[in-house]
Amino acid sequence: MTQESAVSGLIAPRGMVGRLRNGLAARPFLRNVAIMMSGAAGGQAISILLSPLLTRLYSPQQFGILSVYLAALTMGTVIASLRYELALPLTRRRADAVNLAAVCLCVLLLTTFAIGLAVFAVPAATVQALWPVPMEAAELDLYRWLVILGYAGLGGYYVALQLATRSGDFPAIARTRLAQGLVGPGSQIGLALLGAGTPGLLAGSALGQSAGTLGLFAAAARRIRGWWRLLSWRQMRVLARRYIRFPLISSWAALIDAAGSSQLLYLLVSLAYSPHIAGFIFLVERVVSRPLAIVGTSILQVYIGEAGKIAASDPARLRRRFGQVVSRQFLLALVWVLAANIVGHLTFAALFGAVWQEGVVYLHAMSLGYLAQAVVQPVFHTLQILEKQALAAGWQIGRLCLTVAVFAGGVALGLPAPWVIAGYGAAQALCCLLLLVLMARAIGHQGKGN
Repeated sequence: MTQESAVSGLIAPRGMVGRLRNGLAARPFLRNVAIMMSGAAGGQAISILLSPLLTRLYSPQQFGILSVYLAALTMGTVIASLRYELALPLTRRRADAVNLAAVCLCVLLLTTFAIGLAVFAVPAATVQALWPVPMEAAELDLYRWLVILGYAGLGGYYVALQLATRSGDFPAIARTRLAQGLVGPGSQIGLALLGAGTPGLLAGSALGQSAGTLGLFAAAARRIRGWWRLLSWRQMRVLARRYIRFPLISSWAALIDAAGSSQLLYLLVSLAYSPHIAGFIFLVERVVSRPLAIVGTSILQVYIGEAGKIAASDPARLRRRFGQVVSRQFLLALVWVLAANIVGHLTFAALFGAVWQEGVVYLHAMSLGYLAQAVVQPVFHTLQILEKQALAAGWQIGRLCLTVAVFAGGVALGLPAPWVIAGYGAAQALCCLLLLVLMARAIGHQGKGN
């Protein structure tokens, strides 16, 4: 190789990097998605790399119990702030953002207190009857506190996340994604080595989900200097009334939506079949669906930030962005799901241990549902941004009814679990397709209204 060619070989990559940076600088949407993706990909890579170790420290049944805990926690925390946090990207003035964030935190405090009362009010006998495996009294109290602490931490993270989205602080969000991928599995491994068992698995998950909450709030405080001087009880009341549709419609609709998603599946599977099967589905979701969900969520945060600003002023631009995101996400998700099915069939037992081989069956069963959910994820809040909460609520109720009916019908007919779960995934896919149509029509009507 000549000296000239060697020098050009060194310069070329630098030139490519420079062109890439210039291209991203000229396209803020892609730049912000790239920033979000860097943190999300790093966090998920850590989680996936540590999964083979976790599956050798914890059994499918323990993962099944974790899936039930997370399902209950996730369904509860979607209304932790009564969805007021979704209005944060819509605020224009700093004072409004500060006061609406204060509304969110006040509501979170009240709902956390209510959840705490409810959790400790349920008789021990009732909890033990519903819990998928036998439980001692000491474990019951520990699980109760884990629910309360997990609820408060995750609910606070949702508020901080939307506050950071409003200000476009995507590097800070990316850092929290990385922290979540490290803190969650890392603490689960450490607690397993200390002999914490199933409670350690649950505690580590709660720590991972809420990681970065304080960091995002601290970053927001640095951006809005003197934020405490902007606080006003009067303005908080004004904003609470201004965005009242979010708690009145979006909050319970979000609860129905969470129940209609895969969260309810874990509860249904544990009750109708066994926690072992729920554990298989949880692992499959962790290594196959969750990477897609993190990609979709990363794009969603950027999409919300942009869509909240242009929904009323430039609906044509919103329509183009919607089509762009959906089409590209479909191609990405299709390639990923197909590759996961092929690689999983060949290597699942070798990667995660022989006891987990049965998980491949549930990977095949859920693939269609995972594909559809991944396509919808980046644009999921479009109806909320367009303030079409009633339409979104109607869709969420319909999805819940359909998916539960399909699952219950399969169980009543005595079908094997993989067939029932495949039907559940197909029902999810049909509902996601309908949602895409509803969102596209709503954007079209927005353009006509302007």
